[in-house]
Amino acid sequence: MKLKIGISPCPNDTFIFHALLHRLIEAGSFEFEVIYADVESLNKGAQSGDFDIIKISYANLWNVQDAYGLLYSGGAMGYGCGPLLLSAKSNNLDPDIPVGVPGEHTTANVLLRFWAERERVAFIAEYAFFDELYRGLLKGNRIQSVVIHENRFTFEKDGLYLICDLGEYWENKTEAPIPLGGVVIRRDLGQNVAKQIDGLIRQSVEFAWQNPEESENFIQEHAQETEKSIVASHIKTYVTNFSANLGCKGEAAIGRLQQLIAPGYGDVKSLFAYVA
Repeated sequence: MKLKIGISPCPNDTFIFHALLHRLIEAGSFEFEVIYADVESLNKGAQSGDFDIIKISYANLWNVQDAYGLLYSGGAMGYGCGPLLLSAKSNNLDPDIPVGVPGEHTTANVLLRFWAERERVAFIAEYAFFDELYRGLLKGNRIQSVVIHENRFTFEKDGLYLICDLGEYWENKTEAPIPLGGVVIRRDLGQNVAKQIDGLIRQSVEFAWQNPEESENFIQEHAQETEKSIVASHIKTYVTNFSANLGCKGEAAIGRLQQLIAPGYGDVKSLFAYVA
């Protein structure tokens, strides 16, 4: 069975999927075609049904739940790993200047609104690709933006200002880990296939932890920021125990996020591809 996978080129995804994509673990009869794209393109790809397996923002689950079910492995969730609201000029948000946001359906957008509503802050959202936002801040094309991934490790040396660590704000208000993105699979592939793929992704994560040197070149080929210390920090921050198995805490965090998007939403278990 050949399956089309969509992931980001970021170190956490390439670290997690390297062993699976390069058949360093036994994948049986499964073959994989991989497409690399930014987070919002992947979100839209899931909404269009373009992939069999795809990494999306947890905030996008609500939009694709009929066609896709969530897997327990392969995701990005943890503590101290959330998006940052940055400015090129000060530590304060200017309500008259648009805030660059890495996609309407991203968890970053939900966390920005979570902060703004509770702090009664007005802002104007302007959506763009995540890598464009940081470059814009550095070049002066943008004044304030929400940034994700490697940029949390570089903004201070690049002379940018922190308005709010949106992930830290979420943690303080909810006492839950930050649910960034997870892997979903087409429901029409069936629960048996979903369980098998989930197990393979878990094995791939565990192989990467046990053999980190195996994936170094692959990660470097795709990374936006290639400095080894930054790549290492990225992986340590975004590949956590939740990446191997969401567990009860992970499920609860996803449920909390869904309540923000759709108040009164039912059992979070219904979002998953199978009952564990």
